[in-house]
Amino acid sequence: MTRNTKNELIEEFLAREIRDSLKIRGDSNHHALTLFSIALASRGKNYIELGVREGTTTKPILCAAFLNDGKLFSVDKKSTLFKCPQSMDSNWEFNKSNSLEFLKNWDLGKIDFIYIDDWHSYEHVKEELELIDPYIAPTSIILLHDLMYGGTEPYYHSDLSLKKGQWADGGPYRAVSELDPNFWEYSTLPWSSGLTILRKKYSTKNKYEPPSWH
Repeated sequence: MTRNTKNELIEEFLAREIRDSLKIRGDSNHHALTLFSIALASRGKNYIELGVREGTTTKPILCAAFLNDGKLFSVDKKSTLFKCPQSMDSNWEFNKSNSLEFLKNWDLGKIDFIYIDDWHSYEHVKEELELIDPYIAPTSIILLHDLMYGGTEPYYHSDLSLKKGQWADGGPYRAVSELDPNFWEYSTLPWSSGLTILRKKYSTKNKYEPPSWH
């Protein structure tokens, strides 16, 4: 794709998302511009999306991966309605799989950017964070949706009384809040169920030498 075509893609995408952001929305689609800008600024090569549905978050992350000559690996147990633009075929791979099984089999090295928005129980998200830990560098970015359940913004959703279902045992907020602050830092955008930006400051679990990460 030529530079001019890439510029047209950026202009078309941004125009649509800015226009749509003016509408009242309360789900992950309200974070599309943020997802795109962070994914693009990461200049990453390996992008992962856990939880796809109709592909609302797939498009902004894929556009960023495409512009960075990277690849997005989207993972969901169910099929998605998202149709990848032909020009981005080589930049996208859909995996119909349990996210934990996908992460257990990850062998492509450093994860530059990962968006987590699949099953929200505490144990599930905690295991996801443990599985990606060896592949996360200080330059990697982890984004998580729904630490603030719809209607609880700007407060975190941390109901420990729920023992079953999506929000069991404190949900994704508990999984993130229990991370050691000596190694991790996070902040949350307090709208549309919250978008949390998580970063690893330092790690003793890395499988790769830090000098190779940039």
